[in-house]
Amino acid sequence: MRTRLWRWVVLLCVLAAGAQAQEQEPLEPDRAFRLSVRMAAPDVLEVRYRIAEGYYMYRDKFAFEVQPGTLRLGEASFPPGQVKEDPFFGRTEIYSGELSIRIPVSGHAERGQLVVTSQGCADIIGICYPPHKQVREFKPVTGARGR
Repeated sequence: MRTRLWRWVVLLCVLAAGAQAQEQEPLEPDRAFRLSVRMAAPDVLEVRYRIAEGYYMYRDKFAFEVQPGTLRLGEASFPPGQVKEDPFFGRTEIYSGELSIRIPVSGHAERGQLVVTSQGCADIIGICYPPHKQVREFKPVTGARGR
């Protein structure tokens, strides 16, 4: 009798774990990798990410474009990340939690748009997203004409 009861307990645990795994749907990229952009100084854009728990982003998969053409971007400055042995990309640097990237900007425009291409993964369920583009508008600091 005890063995039979134990089998039922194990079976219920297995079924519950399976149901919980099925409920674990990956977040949409915009929710997993929440992006905001602002002018931190007259000549510096700040790109901020709030990365959902259990997700991470690859440092070397970022690309930045700015519109209009009267604005130019300098080289992005990244904080140190965590080193990960990735099954697809090998030894690589990643970010999780909060991420702040600073990018020098020059030129002049009343408004601007930053297009950010990035790539990340959902470590909690073992999937990686294809490269993802996000667009954010920003307003240059008044009186800033760049260099």
